[in-house]
Amino acid sequence: MMKAKKTWFRVKGARGIRYYELEDRKHRSRPDKYFCVRWYRNGKEHEEGLGWSSEGWTAAEITRMRNQLQQNYKQGETPTTFKELMEQREEKRRAAKAVEEEETLRAMTFRQFFEEHFIPWKRDRKKRRSWADDVKRANHRILPFLGELPLNSITPDLLHEFMDSMYEDNLSDGTVLHHMAVIRQTFNRATVTTVDGNVVFTGLSPIASVELPKLSDNCNARERYLTKEEADLILRTCRNNSENAPRTTGKASWLDLHDAILLSLTTGLRMGEIQRLEWSDINFYGKTLVVRKSTSRKPGGTIPLNSSAITMLKDRKTRSERAALVFPPVFGGKKRENFSHLFKDVVDSLGFNDDATSESQRIVFHSLRHTFASWLAIAGVDIYRIKSLMRHKTLAMTQRYAHLIPDDSREAVELLSVGTD
Repeated sequence: MMKAKKTWFRVKGARGIRYYELEDRKHRSRPDKYFCVRWYRNGKEHEEGLGWSSEGWTAAEITRMRNQLQQNYKQGETPTTFKELMEQREEKRRAAKAVEEEETLRAMTFRQFFEEHFIPWKRDRKKRRSWADDVKRANHRILPFLGELPLNSITPDLLHEFMDSMYEDNLSDGTVLHHMAVIRQTFNRATVTTVDGNVVFTGLSPIASVELPKLSDNCNARERYLTKEEADLILRTCRNNSENAPRTTGKASWLDLHDAILLSLTTGLRMGEIQRLEWSDINFYGKTLVVRKSTSRKPGGTIPLNSSAITMLKDRKTRSERAALVFPPVFGGKKRENFSHLFKDVVDSLGFNDDATSESQRIVFHSLRHTFASWLAIAGVDIYRIKSLMRHKTLAMTQRYAHLIPDDSREAVELLSVGTD
């Protein structure tokens, strides 16, 4: 059977452009049109097939493009032909797609990679008991803590906080190591897993900078806390860095860190709790804040605010009246601020970790919570009151501070007035 001969139509008012229609291919309820363009250069005729109207081709657009190509040719620029132009467009499309795929990978959460890539890979290679235990540990503790965070946003400080949370729940060194091993294996697998030709995770795994406990260690808890002088020095450094920062965003980042440190020192809030704190959680009249209870996080509760915290929060309120979060993202968007890197910069610049011989002796952001409890104990606050303020599940978690409590007790929260000079 012979193919039907194409009937070409010229476009009125558009020199050199013609098309044919295909009844079997519809566009907006009418036969689709395939366009060709004829043009001359150096006395020689050229003709190029372009594409269908359903793909966006129109006579007006073709005319505009042809005029631009002719101008490029006269000026010695590229592209000069429709073929070159379409190749350029395709190259830009592929580049944009590559950027989109890379951004998608950067946004891949720990949960997504663990469930879609790590466990299927391990299930094919390991005995059921091995990967089933990993799933159990992940579902119970790891995913509630890290699951919704992009892989690239997980820092050593967050892993320190995760380890501390397990120790607060009285887990043994062995159990902690099992959980950290799952995290390490997940990141190791992410460094060799590709999606659309791109590696899921690049760079140094955050767990590589975490000092893991040894099974022979008897003391698991973080030991070191800040003195009042050290805390004031950190706060002054943040203020100075904010004042000297060259850009507005830099000033805001350092000021946010200053305020987050002050809040943690005077309330014992964890970094994640500070990041999630909203203005609706603050009661200025009652001088309290509410830590919302989350099924995937630690217990909530009502925390008293001393005068230092109240003054700082009122200042923040005047600067961010429209924001729901107390610490909204400096650069916009929905991503929460992560203070770990800036905090490490400050501590390193002051040399506070230079003589640390073990992980428990290092000052990290979570050390601020430990400092809060230690200062309360030193101030003579009753161990049961410390347990309440720290929102510990059991008294055993709080007993680590008992040796700091002097014989005479006194009111303490208001005495934790740092950063007021």
